[in-house]
Amino acid sequence: MFSRTASRTATLLAAAALGSTLVVGAPGAASARPSDGPDGTAGNVLGKVHKVKKHHPRDRFRLPPVERENPKMKAGTTKVISKGRPGIREAVYVFRIRNGQILSRKIRTLDVIQRSKPRVVMVGTAVPAGPWDALANCESGGNWSINTGNGYYGGLQFSLGTWRAYGGTGLPSQHSREEQIRIATKLRNAQGGYGAWPACAAKLGLPT
Repeated sequence: MFSRTASRTATLLAAAALGSTLVVGAPGAASARPSDGPDGTAGNVLGKVHKVKKHHPRDRFRLPPVERENPKMKAGTTKVISKGRPGIREAVYVFRIRNGQILSRKIRTLDVIQRSKPRVVMVGTAVPAGPWDALANCESGGNWSINTGNGYYGGLQFSLGTWRAYGGTGLPSQHSREEQIRIATKLRNAQGGYGAWPACAAKLGLPT
């Protein structure tokens, strides 16, 4: 049978492994009651949960990185423009321990000695031109925001029904070149070619 003394010893050993500036709290309620085994002896006991606090007078920490979109960089590429710096804080870590196993950890900040500066990363969003710019030049003169009132919108002259069927919102002409190409790519992939733009596809020699 797992005794209270053994549970307490396991907690103290775990606390020692975490560091010297610790305070072991009073045990919480047992998470399970012992069950009798087939031989009449007590079965396994999960043991009591203890709270352990560790004081960090100069705890280093970092803020989550900040991402900034750059339409001039190719989609999928990144560039670090600021490495940031870690902050320093006075903090208390509160651990919940059972039988020497850490169940959870919480951090309570007492004071911020030095503010952290986040790492800043530039993220490319530019879609490779491929045939789309040539197709837009043929369809709309390359004007991605065109709306002539003829029922077709944007650089690739979407009908509103087609645009919305493939996940577009609002009017195509209200969206960026990249978003129009994203929807057009879904349309092309679904149809297996550029048949949605038959005249310009034929003129440019694109498969339909």
